[in-house]
Amino acid sequence: MESATASKGKKILVTGSNGLLGSTLVRVLEEKGHKILEFQGDIADAANVQKHAEDIGPEDWIIHTAALTDVNMCEKDRDLCHGVNVEGTRNVVDLARSCVAKLIYISTVSVFSGEEGDYKEGDLPYPKNYYNLSKYLGEIAVSAYPKSTILRINLIGLHPDGSRGQNFLEWLYDSIEQNKDTNLFTDVRINPLSNWTLAEIITRIMDTDVKERVLHLGSRDVLSKAEVAQFLLTRLPGYSGKATLMSVDEVSKAAFRPKEIWLNVEKAQNVLGMEFPTLEQEIEKIFNSKPIK
Repeated sequence: MESATASKGKKILVTGSNGLLGSTLVRVLEEKGHKILEFQGDIADAANVQKHAEDIGPEDWIIHTAALTDVNMCEKDRDLCHGVNVEGTRNVVDLARSCVAKLIYISTVSVFSGEEGDYKEGDLPYPKNYYNLSKYLGEIAVSAYPKSTILRINLIGLHPDGSRGQNFLEWLYDSIEQNKDTNLFTDVRINPLSNWTLAEIITRIMDTDVKERVLHLGSRDVLSKAEVAQFLLTRLPGYSGKATLMSVDEVSKAAFRPKEIWLNVEKAQNVLGMEFPTLEQEIEKIFNSKPIK
């Protein structure tokens, strides 16, 4: 049941507002009548983060989506990764604490080892590369603040302004459009949600003032990345590149890549009183969402 204040506009600070999820959140939240404050500057600079304290109060929200997500870069430049993903998150927590604001932290399924999948909220994280470790350290910082919620996600989508980031679907979409040869991993399984669905769910979490400290968000079904690609190919006919089915173990990489990166979403569905979509439905939503250049 939604709270009595659900229909009233909120003041919400969004970090990472240029990213895939952050930019989508700004659009969705503004359409719902909320006042959005887009974080500016270096999140690893504590003084810069605290400058926003004058704009936020106890009834307001901070949604922390900003992160360095290039896994190989995080492995090669651990100081940079730690500065953004760990120290930056601690700075955001300190901001929320000083303002007594509510905080939502966007984490990742990859805090787990990726050996088993079907991870529940109470399962013990076991990060196996530096990016994953940095996100888990961010979780630890956030969990010390009682007015916070950690959302573990796996995200796919296309930026609403037509720009391109680094998520799997964007890379795949561009490869197919440009007829590039692609390696499709048959042993990496995922259950992500689109940027649009995640933005709607986050709005619902704020409107209902969910008290759960950790929730897992994802599609109801699990597909390999190769299966996702094959589904996408039916929506983008005319691809003339070569698609090679293979194991992720066959590709040289700077950082360890987990394989079973999917979440158990039963608790979140029960808490939110809704059924999450299938992955195929999410791909359709991404294709139908505008504007996309």
